[in-house]
Amino acid sequence: MVADSPGVGRNLQDHLFAFVVYERTDDEPPAPTSNIGEGAGYTYVDDDEPAPDLQFHFCPTYYMNHGFDNPEGLGFSIGSTQLRPESRGGVEVASADPTDDPVVDPRYLSADSDLEVLREGIKRAREIARSEAFDSVRGEEVWPGEDVETDAEIEEHVRETAHTVYHPVGTCRMGDDESAVVDDRLRVHGVEGLRIADTSVMPKIPSGNTNAPAIAVGERAASMIGD
Repeated sequence: MVADSPGVGRNLQDHLFAFVVYERTDDEPPAPTSNIGEGAGYTYVDDDEPAPDLQFHFCPTYYMNHGFDNPEGLGFSIGSTQLRPESRGGVEVASADPTDDPVVDPRYLSADSDLEVLREGIKRAREIARSEAFDSVRGEEVWPGEDVETDAEIEEHVRETAHTVYHPVGTCRMGDDESAVVDDRLRVHGVEGLRIADTSVMPKIPSGNTNAPAIAVGERAASMIGD
């Protein structure tokens, strides 16, 4: 034991998204340069929030189970993301062997509010997909399907199919309390000469994609180390 830091691995947060998916009636495949997540949009489920709490991802193809379960043919997908999840998980070592995979328990949807936002996101994604703008390309709804209508049915679709947007943060939280792992200069409490410079230092997940904030953390760390 070098430093007793009980906050290490705690406070895990991540963004989830759940999709509605449609067949396409046109025959135009995505461009070879497409990154699949070609468009995004932000809106509110809770109008009292200071900033949007729901993000849409627009994909010109099927996007089911990270793309691994896509059917043949052409489709389009609209994903809904809860931007400020209340669920908290954790990461723990599995054994004293450092080559063993860690135990990761994100505890997705353990907070009811997260499920509620994603449920409303599915409803709004359907409204977008069924709008006049999509009439020329929209075919059958294949996921979750037209027969999934009630709140309970939509919530079951979310529980069964929602998956990570690959935005894990928070497991080496910055702060000055007993459960914080790093200080405001990214130095690990109780350990000399060690800093952490990634999204794990974030006390709370950003309300959007984490790429730019991660770059900012790295650049800030570089400038402080050079001081």
